[in-house]
Amino acid sequence: MMRSIIVVLLFIVPVMRVSAQSPRNVNVPDNVVKSFNKRFPMAKDVSWDKVDTTYKADFYYKERLSYAEFDIRGEWVKTIIDQDIYDLYPPVERYISENFGKYKLLFVEKVLKADKNDYYYAQLSKKVKGQNEPVIVEIFFDKTGRVDQVKMPEGVDDMAPPGVVEPETIVPASVTDAFKNRFPRAEDLSWTTVINPSDSIDFNFLARFFYRDKPTKAEFLPDGKWHQTSERLDEKTLYSPILRYLAENYGKSTILLAEKVTRADKNDFYHVKLEKEEHFTEDPLIFDLYFDKAGKIQEVKRPEISKNQYLLTVDIPEIIGRKFNSRFARAADVTWEKEDTIYTANFIYRESPTIATYTQSGAWIETLQSLDTKNMYAPIDRYLDANYKEYKVNYAEKATRSDRKDYYYVELFSKKKSVKPQQLTLYFDRTGKPIEKTE
Repeated sequence: MMRSIIVVLLFIVPVMRVSAQSPRNVNVPDNVVKSFNKRFPMAKDVSWDKVDTTYKADFYYKERLSYAEFDIRGEWVKTIIDQDIYDLYPPVERYISENFGKYKLLFVEKVLKADKNDYYYAQLSKKVKGQNEPVIVEIFFDKTGRVDQVKMPEGVDDMAPPGVVEPETIVPASVTDAFKNRFPRAEDLSWTTVINPSDSIDFNFLARFFYRDKPTKAEFLPDGKWHQTSERLDEKTLYSPILRYLAENYGKSTILLAEKVTRADKNDFYHVKLEKEEHFTEDPLIFDLYFDKAGKIQEVKRPEISKNQYLLTVDIPEIIGRKFNSRFARAADVTWEKEDTIYTANFIYRESPTIATYTQSGAWIETLQSLDTKNMYAPIDRYLDANYKEYKVNYAEKATRSDRKDYYYVELFSKKKSVKPQQLTLYFDRTGKPIEKTE
């Protein structure tokens, strides 16, 4: 099995870069080496073995751990490619998520065969109470992502595998022509379909390929119009504002996937998938972070199990989430921002736009709540009627502070050219007494 091969490779010390032209461990015939070099011209860390009359190579190719078999004549037999479990072939990913959501996905392999009977192989595990060893499930898919077989361990009821109906994708000429024009030197191309959210279009066409040695995905509409491209990024080449944000908020996490998404509508963004250890769960948690083109955090998606920390757009400490929920139990449309060690929540509370700030330790600092400009605090209304009849209230808010220095903030304006100044800002103390005026 390929897993055992992976273990062997990981523990070779020191790791040596060996080209396919200089195989080690086995005396490999020249015709086999020549055939290998032609099929895998940029293979790295190649190691050979021989079983009966078959020559087997383990190597890295295009950032993937791979395994290939050749017969004694140099004819290629098959290739097994380790798949990125966070970026799987959509039908395979969909079937696993819908039918084995509570299992841990160990690995997925893509098997390419000379006889064209290609397939995918997945292995999953699940811990069972009262058993020392986890339950291991094996799933076989055909090349289109339809499930062929599900192998359950002894003592576990066999499940009737529901299929994934994903016929061999037929790509319109308009789409293939558009793809060739945009990516003229693409390699290892494969197509599938993805749901289009529009009511007028059923699905888009998704291309997976290597472009300039980078794993890439491109999505096209059925008429051939390009929709978006996702380019895999190396962690070291991530945009610097994103790296700073990750260092400040996810310093002990592991980056599983980073990609830049370029869109036809110009709403480009970055996507980063992280793995983070948490004290309240055995398995690490997976986070998806989305940044705009300037590198500013826009959204964070996290597992349900961790949502008690009240994460929204910024990963906030658990203590802040508890304090916020206690003070604003019925808050709606909450989003978070972070600057240095200060966390700021923007939300709707009692039908009014509201802002609340907290320190990193969870201490509440202040709350700013927008006021109805036509029905403010009575002493302030009386003061404005008596002294600012030619002005209208543009905006007003109440500040409630932890140091008890509460105040009201009021913005005034006048459309009359004879009134000077035309804009004013007034401050009142908690009793409605004016304390400051600025132009």
